Amino acid sequence: MTHSSVHLQIAPEDQPSIPNWFAEVAIVAQVFTTSGVLTRIEEQVRFARARFGIYELIDFVAVLIGYAVSAEPTLLTFSERLTPFASAFMALFGRTHLPHRSTLSRYLAALDQPTVEALRALFLDDLVLRTAQTFPPGGLWDRLGQHWLVVDVDATKHAARQRALPSLPELPEAHRRYARVCAPGYLGRKRGEVARSRTTVLQAHSHHWLGTFAGAGNGDYQAELKRACQTIITYAGWLCMPLAHILIRLDGLYGTLATLTPLLTSGLGVLVRCKDYGLLDLPAVAARLTQPPDAQTVHPESGAARSL
Repeated sequence: MTHSSVHLQIAPEDQPSIPNWFAEVAIVAQVFTTSGVLTRIEEQVRFARARFGIYELIDFVAVLIGYAVSAEPTLLTFSERLTPFASAFMALFGRTHLPHRSTLSRYLAALDQPTVEALRALFLDDLVLRTAQTFPPGGLWDRLGQHWLVVDVDATKHAARQRALPSLPELPEAHRRYARVCAPGYLGRKRGEVARSRTTVLQAHSHHWLGTFAGAGNGDYQAELKRACQTIITYAGWLCMPLAHILIRLDGLYGTLATLTPLLTSGLGVLVRCKDYGLLDLPAVAARLTQPPDAQTVHPESGAARSL
């Protein structure tokens, strides 16, 4: 048998491969287009800025959607992978020009809070509409057939490391980009100089993100928890579920009397690890403690008895 000769051909032009996340972005863009989300963003969200150029708000939203779906570690790597396919990417969202990453950075720096809240409300309405179409949206059912939803509200903290800058009399004052979004705060076990906190609201059964609220440094976790509760109440209203059947799971950060008192009066259920014994003085808690326990358990090894 004779072997056919192998021919190698090398071209000087680069032929970048299509990113593995491009197909997922195409699916998300198709869903947003057919559901009318992109149209509502173009018609309902306005952000006026001087020297805006040829770009609209929907152009930057498309880039952020692609960046979130791609799961690239940085915006630089995402931009490098996307640049060869810029026209095809923007065509998925009905646009023609891809903003440069520096243009996106300047746009995000100038974006005001009312525009962010308008986008947040628009995406929340779309999420609630999709959830209502597939009701019930997961959950737990007890022995009596009652439906319960568990919502996880968690406060996370991210630390940022800053390199040392020279401080000489002849040099101008040091300028750090993190100064606008981060501040000194409690870092815990994280390594860094400044921190940023974020409160996330997640529907535990369907893994729907209901909201994220962030702040520099330690943040205002009580105010962020209040906003999270307002979002959950709106979510329960769209689903026509009583507030008593919504259980909010909190961690130890919120286990104080000052934080939990507004929650207990809002009608929402709360699961929290408390560190403030002042809750035992509340009339509702004191009245429940006078009644017999629901169950008693005995540890098989230590013999310690616990009452629930």
